[in-house]
Amino acid sequence: MTRDEFERNRRRFGDTVEAWPAPFRQQALAFMAGGAGPEDDPDAALDRLVLEATLIEGDDQALARKVLARIDSGSTRSSLLPRFLLAPAGLAACAAAILVAVTLAGYQAARLQDDLQDSELLALASGARLSGNGGADIAADPAEEDSL
Repeated sequence: MTRDEFERNRRRFGDTVEAWPAPFRQQALAFMAGGAGPEDDPDAALDRLVLEATLIEGDDQALARKVLARIDSGSTRSSLLPRFLLAPAGLAACAAAILVAVTLAGYQAARLQDDLQDSELLALASGARLSGNGGADIAADPAEEDSL
């Protein structure tokens, strides 16, 4: 409880702290004793907001925003993965991206292997000699090209 809150409650409930409602009385006694107030404990501050909501007429929407903001500020977790990646839609998107990457890598690897086979088949079809260097001497002689 701050000094302003104490003074406001004193004007509202009277000078006798023992006659105040229980939550305010406890806070006022702790404040007068010089002990640690609810500002030191986030759970106590949340409890105070809820208790104020039950006792004070006021803007319920504003109070609800304060309570939700307090809850959100206390629930922040540091995580290496963003929250959307842990959701089902995020997992499905990651799985789809991995599947596309693996498929493209597979096509690249297959294309590299097929280049040698395609060269040998082209050499066989054109009647050129086959050698062990991957079809480097395919149609080396221009006269062999016209022999088909």
